[in-house]
Amino acid sequence: MTDAPEAYVIIAYGDRLGYHYSAIFAALLISAYKGDASPIVIYTDRPELFRNYPFQIVPITLQQISDWSLEGRYWFRIKNRVMHDVLGRGFERVLYIDSDIAFTGNPNIDIGRVTPGRAVLFRNEGAVNRSPKSHYRGLAGLPKNLFADDGLVLSPSAPLWSSAVMGLHRDMRASVDCADRVIRGLLGKIDSHTLEQFALGVALARNHQVVPSFGSFSIFSTSRTKAFARRRMFEFFQRNHAAPFDVQMAEAKRLRLRQPIGKMVVGRLLELKAGPDPDFSMLA
Repeated sequence: MTDAPEAYVIIAYGDRLGYHYSAIFAALLISAYKGDASPIVIYTDRPELFRNYPFQIVPITLQQISDWSLEGRYWFRIKNRVMHDVLGRGFERVLYIDSDIAFTGNPNIDIGRVTPGRAVLFRNEGAVNRSPKSHYRGLAGLPKNLFADDGLVLSPSAPLWSSAVMGLHRDMRASVDCADRVIRGLLGKIDSHTLEQFALGVALARNHQVVPSFGSFSIFSTSRTKAFARRRMFEFFQRNHAAPFDVQMAEAKRLRLRQPIGKMVVGRLLELKAGPDPDFSMLA
Protein backbone atom coordinates (compact mmCIF):
# COMPACT_ATOMS: atom_id res chain seq x y z
CA MET A 1 0.00 0.00 0.00
CA THR A 2 1.10 3.62 -0.49
CA ASP A 3 0.25 7.15 0.53
CA ALA A 4 1.01 8.50 -2.97
CA PRO A 5 -2.20 9.43 -4.81
CA GLU A 6 -0.76 8.85 -8.30
CA ALA A 7 1.77 6.62 -10.03
CA TYR A 8 3.18 6.00 -13.49
CA VAL A 9 3.53 2.39 -14.60
CA ILE A 10 5.86 0.69 -17.10
CA ILE A 11 6.39 -3.01 -17.83
CA ALA A 12 9.71 -4.55 -18.94
CA TYR A 13 10.21 -8.29 -19.24
CA GLY A 14 11.76 -10.88 -21.52
CA ASP A 15 15.16 -11.70 -22.98
CA ARG A 16 15.48 -8.68 -25.31
CA LEU A 17 17.31 -6.07 -23.27
CA GLY A 18 16.26 -3.33 -25.66
CA TYR A 19 12.80 -3.41 -24.08
CA HIS A 20 14.28 -2.93 -20.61
CA TYR A 21 16.43 0.01 -21.66
CA SER A 22 13.48 1.52 -23.51
CA ALA A 23 11.61 1.32 -20.20
CA ILE A 24 14.46 3.07 -18.39
CA PHE A 25 14.53 5.79 -21.03
CA ALA A 26 10.75 6.25 -20.90
CA ALA A 27 10.93 6.52 -17.11
CA LEU A 28 13.73 9.10 -17.36
CA LEU A 29 11.53 11.27 -19.58
CA ILE A 30 8.52 10.93 -17.29
CA SER A 31 10.76 11.96 -14.39
CA ALA A 32 12.07 14.92 -16.34
CA TYR A 33 8.64 16.25 -17.32
CA LYS A 34 6.23 15.40 -14.51
CA GLY A 35 7.53 17.91 -11.96
CA ASP A 36 6.16 16.16 -8.87
CA ALA A 37 7.00 13.34 -6.48
CA SER A 38 4.64 10.73 -7.97
CA PRO A 39 6.47 7.41 -8.17
CA ILE A 40 7.31 5.54 -11.34
CA VAL A 41 6.49 1.87 -10.80
CA ILE A 42 8.27 -0.62 -13.04
CA TYR A 43 7.21 -4.26 -13.23
CA THR A 44 10.19 -6.28 -14.43
CA ASP A 45 11.85 -9.67 -14.39
CA ARG A 46 15.25 -7.95 -14.50
CA PRO A 47 15.21 -5.66 -11.42
CA GLU A 48 19.02 -5.49 -11.35
CA LEU A 49 18.99 -3.35 -14.51
CA PHE A 50 17.10 -0.63 -12.62
CA ARG A 51 19.14 -0.70 -9.40
CA ASN A 52 20.75 2.70 -9.94
CA TYR A 53 17.49 4.52 -10.58
CA PRO A 54 14.98 5.99 -8.09
CA PHE A 55 12.03 4.00 -9.43
CA GLN A 56 9.74 1.68 -7.48
CA ILE A 57 10.49 -1.81 -8.74
CA VAL A 58 7.98 -4.65 -8.59
CA PRO A 59 9.84 -7.87 -9.44
CA ILE A 60 7.87 -10.35 -11.50
CA THR A 61 8.85 -14.01 -11.67
CA LEU A 62 8.96 -16.36 -14.61
CA GLN A 63 6.00 -18.19 -13.07
CA GLN A 64 3.99 -14.96 -12.93
CA ILE A 65 4.84 -14.21 -16.55
CA SER A 66 3.67 -17.70 -17.50
CA ASP A 67 0.46 -17.39 -15.47
CA TRP A 68 -0.32 -13.86 -16.64
CA SER A 69 0.27 -14.74 -20.30
CA LEU A 70 -1.80 -17.94 -20.04
CA GLU A 71 1.34 -20.05 -20.54
CA GLY A 72 2.44 -17.88 -23.45
CA ARG A 73 -0.85 -18.09 -25.36
CA TYR A 74 -1.55 -14.36 -25.03
CA TRP A 75 1.31 -12.12 -23.93
CA PHE A 76 -0.70 -8.88 -23.89
CA ARG A 77 -2.78 -10.19 -20.98
CA ILE A 78 0.24 -9.29 -18.83
CA LYS A 79 -0.74 -5.62 -19.17
CA ASN A 80 -4.18 -6.39 -17.76
CA ARG A 81 -2.75 -8.30 -14.81
CA VAL A 82 -0.24 -5.56 -14.03
CA MET A 83 -3.04 -2.99 -13.97
CA HIS A 84 -5.06 -5.25 -11.66
CA ASP A 85 -2.05 -5.48 -9.35
CA VAL A 86 -1.04 -1.81 -9.33
CA LEU A 87 -4.62 -0.60 -8.73
CA GLY A 88 -4.59 -2.74 -5.59
CA ARG A 89 -1.52 -0.97 -4.18
CA GLY A 90 -3.34 2.06 -2.83
CA PHE A 91 -2.88 4.54 -5.66
CA GLU A 92 -5.90 6.63 -6.54
CA ARG A 93 -4.89 7.10 -10.18
CA VAL A 94 -2.30 5.40 -12.37
CA LEU A 95 -1.01 6.13 -15.84
CA TYR A 96 0.50 3.22 -17.75
CA ILE A 97 2.62 3.73 -20.87
CA ASP A 98 4.18 1.24 -23.29
CA SER A 99 7.96 1.29 -23.26
CA ASP A 100 8.05 2.30 -26.94
CA ILE A 101 6.34 5.61 -26.16
CA ALA A 102 8.45 8.45 -24.79
CA PHE A 103 6.85 11.58 -23.32
CA THR A 104 7.90 14.89 -24.82
CA GLY A 105 5.67 16.92 -22.50
CA ASN A 106 4.11 16.83 -19.05
CA PRO A 107 2.31 13.50 -18.39
CA ASN A 108 0.17 15.27 -15.77
CA ILE A 109 -2.05 16.27 -18.70
CA ASP A 110 -3.36 12.72 -18.88
CA ILE A 111 -3.19 11.51 -15.30
CA GLY A 112 -4.92 14.71 -14.16
CA ARG A 113 -7.95 13.90 -16.33
CA VAL A 114 -8.56 10.54 -14.65
CA THR A 115 -11.57 10.51 -12.30
CA PRO A 116 -13.76 7.76 -10.82
CA GLY A 117 -16.00 8.17 -13.84
CA ARG A 118 -13.46 8.87 -16.59
CA ALA A 119 -10.63 6.75 -17.99
CA VAL A 120 -7.96 7.84 -20.46
CA LEU A 121 -6.85 5.48 -23.23
CA PHE A 122 -4.35 6.28 -25.96
CA ARG A 123 -6.70 6.72 -28.90
CA ASN A 124 -9.90 5.45 -30.48
CA GLU A 125 -8.89 3.45 -33.56
CA GLY A 126 -12.46 3.10 -34.85
CA ALA A 127 -14.93 0.24 -34.96
CA VAL A 128 -13.35 -3.18 -34.61
CA ASN A 129 -15.12 -4.35 -37.78
CA ARG A 130 -13.86 -1.39 -39.84
CA SER A 131 -11.83 -3.72 -42.06
CA PRO A 132 -13.57 -6.36 -44.20
CA LYS A 133 -10.89 -8.79 -42.99
CA SER A 134 -11.33 -7.94 -39.31
CA HIS A 135 -11.41 -11.00 -37.08
CA TYR A 136 -13.86 -9.15 -34.83
CA ARG A 137 -16.59 -9.67 -37.40
CA GLY A 138 -16.75 -13.10 -35.78
CA LEU A 139 -18.30 -11.53 -32.68
CA ALA A 140 -21.66 -11.58 -34.42
CA GLY A 141 -21.58 -15.37 -34.49
CA LEU A 142 -20.82 -15.86 -30.80
CA PRO A 143 -23.58 -16.68 -28.28
CA LYS A 144 -25.32 -13.48 -27.19
CA ASN A 145 -25.15 -14.57 -23.54
CA LEU A 146 -21.41 -15.34 -23.56
CA PHE A 147 -20.72 -12.45 -21.16
CA ALA A 148 -24.19 -12.06 -19.72
CA ASP A 149 -22.86 -12.31 -16.15
CA ASP A 150 -20.98 -9.06 -16.81
CA GLY A 151 -23.89 -7.38 -18.54
CA LEU A 152 -22.01 -7.27 -21.83
CA VAL A 153 -23.13 -7.92 -25.39
CA LEU A 154 -20.09 -7.53 -27.60
CA SER A 155 -20.77 -5.74 -30.87
CA PRO A 156 -18.57 -5.85 -34.00
CA SER A 157 -19.12 -2.10 -34.27
CA ALA A 158 -17.70 -1.40 -30.79
CA PRO A 159 -14.67 0.92 -30.76
CA LEU A 160 -11.14 -0.40 -30.45
CA TRP A 161 -9.22 1.74 -27.96
CA SER A 162 -5.44 1.52 -28.10
CA SER A 163 -3.96 0.72 -24.68
CA ALA A 164 -0.46 2.08 -25.32
CA VAL A 165 -1.47 4.68 -22.70
CA MET A 166 -3.95 3.81 -19.93
CA GLY A 167 -5.07 6.25 -17.26
CA LEU A 168 -7.23 4.43 -14.72
CA HIS A 169 -8.77 5.17 -11.33
CA ARG A 170 -8.70 2.63 -8.51
CA ASP A 171 -12.51 2.39 -8.78
CA MET A 172 -11.96 0.79 -12.21
CA ARG A 173 -10.26 -2.33 -10.90
CA ALA A 174 -13.51 -4.28 -11.34
CA SER A 175 -13.55 -3.20 -14.99
CA VAL A 176 -9.98 -4.45 -15.42
CA ASP A 177 -11.08 -7.83 -14.07
CA CYS A 178 -14.15 -7.80 -16.31
CA ALA A 179 -11.82 -7.13 -19.26
CA ASP A 180 -9.76 -10.14 -18.22
CA ARG A 181 -12.82 -12.35 -18.35
CA VAL A 182 -13.50 -11.06 -21.86
CA ILE A 183 -9.90 -11.77 -22.90
CA ARG A 184 -10.10 -15.33 -21.64
CA GLY A 185 -13.57 -15.80 -23.12
CA LEU A 186 -12.54 -14.62 -26.60
CA LEU A 187 -9.12 -16.28 -26.73
CA GLY A 188 -9.32 -19.03 -29.32
CA LYS A 189 -12.61 -17.67 -30.67
CA ILE A 190 -11.35 -14.34 -32.07
CA ASP A 191 -7.88 -14.54 -33.63
CA SER A 192 -6.56 -11.05 -32.88
CA HIS A 193 -3.54 -9.68 -30.99
CA THR A 194 -5.65 -6.72 -29.81
CA LEU A 195 -7.98 -8.64 -27.49
CA GLU A 196 -6.54 -6.94 -24.40
CA GLN A 197 -7.30 -3.41 -25.58
CA PHE A 198 -10.70 -4.29 -27.07
CA ALA A 199 -11.71 -6.00 -23.83
CA LEU A 200 -10.62 -3.08 -21.67
CA GLY A 201 -12.49 -0.57 -23.82
CA VAL A 202 -15.80 -2.42 -23.70
CA ALA A 203 -15.43 -3.25 -20.00
CA LEU A 204 -14.74 0.38 -19.08
CA ALA A 205 -17.59 1.65 -21.24
CA ARG A 206 -20.14 -0.17 -19.04
CA ASN A 207 -19.82 2.34 -16.21
CA HIS A 208 -17.24 4.94 -17.21
CA GLN A 209 -16.50 7.51 -19.87
CA VAL A 210 -13.45 6.75 -22.01
CA VAL A 211 -11.53 9.67 -23.50
CA PRO A 212 -8.39 9.84 -25.69
CA SER A 213 -4.97 10.86 -24.44
CA PHE A 214 -3.95 14.51 -24.78
CA GLY A 215 -0.31 13.69 -24.00
CA SER A 216 2.71 14.70 -26.04
CA PHE A 217 4.73 11.67 -27.15
CA SER A 218 7.46 10.38 -29.36
CA ILE A 219 6.24 7.00 -30.65
CA PHE A 220 8.51 4.35 -32.13
CA SER A 221 6.29 1.30 -32.56
CA THR A 222 7.03 0.26 -36.17
CA SER A 223 10.06 -1.88 -36.89
CA ARG A 224 11.98 0.91 -38.65
CA THR A 225 11.22 3.68 -36.13
CA LYS A 226 11.90 1.29 -33.24
CA ALA A 227 15.26 0.25 -34.72
CA PHE A 228 16.36 3.89 -35.09
CA ALA A 229 15.19 4.78 -31.56
CA ARG A 230 16.94 1.74 -30.05
CA ARG A 231 20.23 2.69 -31.71
CA ARG A 232 19.92 6.22 -30.37
CA MET A 233 19.09 4.96 -26.87
CA PHE A 234 22.01 2.52 -26.95
CA GLU A 235 24.35 5.40 -27.77
CA PHE A 236 22.70 7.46 -25.02
CA PHE A 237 23.34 4.81 -22.36
CA GLN A 238 26.88 4.24 -23.60
CA ARG A 239 27.57 7.91 -22.88
CA ASN A 240 25.46 8.40 -19.77
CA HIS A 241 24.94 5.12 -17.88
CA ALA A 242 27.31 6.22 -15.09
CA ALA A 243 26.09 9.84 -14.97
CA PRO A 244 23.98 11.17 -12.08
CA PHE A 245 20.22 10.81 -12.42
CA ASP A 246 19.65 14.55 -12.96
CA VAL A 247 22.18 14.55 -15.80
CA GLN A 248 20.53 11.54 -17.44
CA MET A 249 17.12 13.24 -17.26
CA ALA A 250 18.45 16.41 -18.87
CA GLU A 251 20.27 14.50 -21.60
CA ALA A 252 17.24 12.31 -22.27
CA LYS A 253 15.14 15.40 -22.99
CA ARG A 254 17.66 16.48 -25.61
CA LEU A 255 17.83 13.16 -27.45
CA ARG A 256 16.04 12.94 -30.78
CA LEU A 257 14.45 9.51 -31.17
CA ARG A 258 12.89 9.97 -34.58
CA GLN A 259 14.81 9.78 -37.82
CA PRO A 260 14.76 12.90 -40.01
CA ILE A 261 11.85 12.62 -42.44
CA GLY A 262 14.13 12.68 -45.50
CA LYS A 263 16.17 9.69 -44.37
CA MET A 264 12.99 7.87 -43.34
CA VAL A 265 11.49 8.30 -46.81
CA VAL A 266 14.71 7.17 -48.51
CA GLY A 267 14.80 4.09 -46.31
CA ARG A 268 11.25 3.19 -47.28
CA LEU A 269 11.90 3.79 -50.98
CA LEU A 270 14.99 1.60 -50.89
CA GLU A 271 13.20 -0.92 -48.66
CA LEU A 272 16.07 -0.90 -46.21
CA LYS A 273 15.67 -3.42 -43.42
CA ALA A 274 15.46 -2.16 -39.88
CA GLY A 275 18.27 -4.38 -38.63
CA PRO A 276 18.72 -6.01 -35.21
CA ASP A 277 18.84 -4.26 -31.85
CA PRO A 278 22.25 -3.11 -30.66
CA ASP A 279 23.92 -5.41 -28.12
CA PHE A 280 22.47 -3.95 -24.93
CA SER A 281 24.21 -6.68 -22.92
CA MET A 282 27.34 -4.51 -23.23
CA LEU A 283 25.62 -2.06 -20.86
CA ALA A 284 24.25 -4.52 -18.31
